[in-house]
Amino acid sequence: MLTLDDITTALDRLFELEEAAPDIAMSRHVPRVYDEVGVDWRAFVEPQFAQRFNGLMHRGRASVGAVYGASLPSVEVLEQWLAVAQPGDLLVTHHPIDIRNGSPEHDTWAEGFVPIAGTHLQAIITRQLSMYSCHAPMDISLQVGTAAAIVEALGGTVIAHFWPYGDGFAGHIADVAPTTSDMLVHRARDLFGVDTVEVKGALREDVARIAVVGGIGDHVDQMAAAEKLGAQAYLTGELHVRIEGDYGRRKFAEVERFAASTNMTLVGVSHAASEHLVIETQLARWFTETLGITLRPIRETRWWR
Repeated sequence: MLTLDDITTALDRLFELEEAAPDIAMSRHVPRVYDEVGVDWRAFVEPQFAQRFNGLMHRGRASVGAVYGASLPSVEVLEQWLAVAQPGDLLVTHHPIDIRNGSPEHDTWAEGFVPIAGTHLQAIITRQLSMYSCHAPMDISLQVGTAAAIVEALGGTVIAHFWPYGDGFAGHIADVAPTTSDMLVHRARDLFGVDTVEVKGALREDVARIAVVGGIGDHVDQMAAAEKLGAQAYLTGELHVRIEGDYGRRKFAEVERFAASTNMTLVGVSHAASEHLVIETQLARWFTETLGITLRPIRETRWWR
């Protein structure tokens, strides 16, 4: 049986965490969301995680039974995990905290990043469970990456990159078999298992080059950069970040203006779904081929929220 250190050392090597800089986004948002609710997050995480915000987040037992995977440690995911987890089990997530950016289903708006609840933190500690999280290095990875997994699932070939992020690029430009906007949306609905796909921009009969970026894709400068690289469609998690407040409303308006002028089809499949695909495909395959472990994915009960 592999130990927790065996598994985390292999994951650290996969995502090159020894060379990676502290996570750009999570080094801001993790301290903020816990400080706002008065929770000492440093008492929960490993000292090294408090410096780089990637890697082993919480250490449980040294021996690992089952390994689970999810894009976000949401309430729904943690409840599903805690219902079956045994002491020593490990949960690998893309984000170390949850994010709620609203939904186009009923035009709902939300609060953005949120911490793991204290009751869940205590349950993880008491039951000697472990958590590992990898954010930016997984976004830019070409082997086990949020965007790379989407390109692979679409049968695409990466020809260029956009959206500089951390030590690489969060976005890829890929050539795919010729399709249409309608067919791409249908494919996205099936691929990500979502009922709702947000579609903006132009509808085209000739889509053969796609820009892909996981998670939040609402930066219009990067949308424009993708279009200059020849993308005819832009596939992401969220076209709109529906975060309550001036920031969210301003970003929403910027994307609406861009959508009215672009020749690309803009497709959003939800933040969580866009970043969960890598868990079920490339990461699960890596665990099997590299460590001989079966990764057990945990899906969200609601992709949009």
